[in-house]
Amino acid sequence: MSRGTAYPSERRFFKDERTGVEGVQLTSIPGIHIKLYFHVNAFTPDSNTLVFQSFSEACRDSKVDIFKVNVDGRGLTQLTDAAEAGSPVVSPDGQWLYYMCHGELRRVSMTDYREDTIGYIDGILPSTGLSSNTAGTTINASMSGDGSVYFTDATLRNGRRAILRYTTDGQEAGIIYESDSITHTQCEPSDANVVAFQHGPDELYRNIWLVNSDGTNARPLNLPYGNGHWMWLGNTKKIMTNLEKQYNGIAIMGENDEEPEIIATGEHFWHAASSRDGQWIVSDTSWPDHGIQLIHVGTKKFKPLCYPESSNSHPQWSHPHPSFSPDGKYVVYNSDRTGTAQMYIVRIPDQLRKELQG
Repeated sequence: MSRGTAYPSERRFFKDERTGVEGVQLTSIPGIHIKLYFHVNAFTPDSNTLVFQSFSEACRDSKVDIFKVNVDGRGLTQLTDAAEAGSPVVSPDGQWLYYMCHGELRRVSMTDYREDTIGYIDGILPSTGLSSNTAGTTINASMSGDGSVYFTDATLRNGRRAILRYTTDGQEAGIIYESDSITHTQCEPSDANVVAFQHGPDELYRNIWLVNSDGTNARPLNLPYGNGHWMWLGNTKKIMTNLEKQYNGIAIMGENDEEPEIIATGEHFWHAASSRDGQWIVSDTSWPDHGIQLIHVGTKKFKPLCYPESSNSHPQWSHPHPSFSPDGKYVVYNSDRTGTAQMYIVRIPDQLRKELQG
């Protein structure tokens, strides 16, 4: 099938046996379906529609296409049919899906499915299904709040890693920073003047780095022992990170803060995501798996939202990677509980919010 093809709903309704939370399994056919990474915007701003990655074949180097679906499981539609659809992200206004294809930045209309090429950078190594199964090759895209600038990271043909910057008016496209180890690239969401990225730890065990949006002044965030899973805490200009297992916690820190603030401890929080307003965090847990935890930043209280029952094994699609809808009412996550990777969404109960805020 091709871009713009609509499919029947695959939804299945469920109720979590331990928490009572109700949700929808959004995909069901026996293939690999992956929600976008937890710090990547997958939703339209009305929180009604989200996009996800889908392997087109049951093979290890399958082409990966992007689909959209409504939060009620209806409206399943294919958005891309390209040789590569890497680093996808939905524009802040919800009108476009942006993605990478062989160094080209492309965009597809979310409504009429027309496609444009925005810009091109030479020397970018193409990605496949294999690279979409790694956390730093084809999934780390972000945009400025006004949608004028797109950032991602990529592997160059020379083997180096790079941060790419494109303006969506097509006027600029270039590499702003290059190193031997770059992943998890994401611009600060309020003004996009700073880009954060993951780098190998230094002698002080700091592995989150910041660079200006023009590629100047690379410097580490003075927050050690992050486990590599982090994102900006809404528009607070602070970063929240899961800590290494021996610390079992989540910390937040701004560049000018003297010390990190510990938000939650007592679980091995694995991948955590922030709500748009920075007041809530959602995190999966592993080793042991105690479910997806909902955390209130102000009170530092947390409680299980649901249990994804995924294998939490090596493939990225077996990691829940939970994240919020823009309105903060839904949490979407991955699970391979059926034997194949599917995508699930639950609505956060009002009572649970009140309990954690109190």
